[in-house]
Amino acid sequence: MPIDMVAWDFGDTLVDEELMRSPPSGVPGWRDALNDLADADGWAERWELGEGSMNELVLPLAERLPMTPVEVARHLRATWRTPRLLEPAMTWLDRLRDVVVQVIVTVNPHEFHGVAAAAGLDARVDLIVTSAELRSTSKVELTRHARRWLGLDEDLSTTLLVDNKATNIDEFREHGGQAVLFTEHTDALDPLLQPLIT
Repeated sequence: MPIDMVAWDFGDTLVDEELMRSPPSGVPGWRDALNDLADADGWAERWELGEGSMNELVLPLAERLPMTPVEVARHLRATWRTPRLLEPAMTWLDRLRDVVVQVIVTVNPHEFHGVAAAAGLDARVDLIVTSAELRSTSKVELTRHARRWLGLDEDLSTTLLVDNKATNIDEFREHGGQAVLFTEHTDALDPLLQPLIT
């Protein structure tokens, strides 16, 4: 089946998903404090569905850490401005520019668009769809909306999802799409994407 769209996952596919968890210098408890908030308050799920903001983290983190609210806010934004891009996904993203429609479908908050801009990703893809916008974490739903918004039919059979989570791959295939499980060092993309540029 030909491919007319490549749908890229974001975290641990295009960039290192640990970007927000990178601790500030001299504050080793940062990661644990973030995880506590995500688990105890259900913050992560609300954030992904567009019901929360990164700003809500500032005071709770300052209460748990030896940091002022201003220091917390500055560090949160700094981590989002400096994501580590991953290969080989970025190589393929660039090679396929102007060859096939490319979108990012990501389980992320509204703030994600700032991250994409900081990484230069917004200029490399045709559309970005977040779970916060649709209040859904399903890559099937996010991709169908991407196709519709770009004037394509919602049939997933000609879309290739590149994602690092096996559950997303399985769901996408169950709904008729093509999908490949991505790891940072995989070469599984090559046989699927090479025909698009030859």
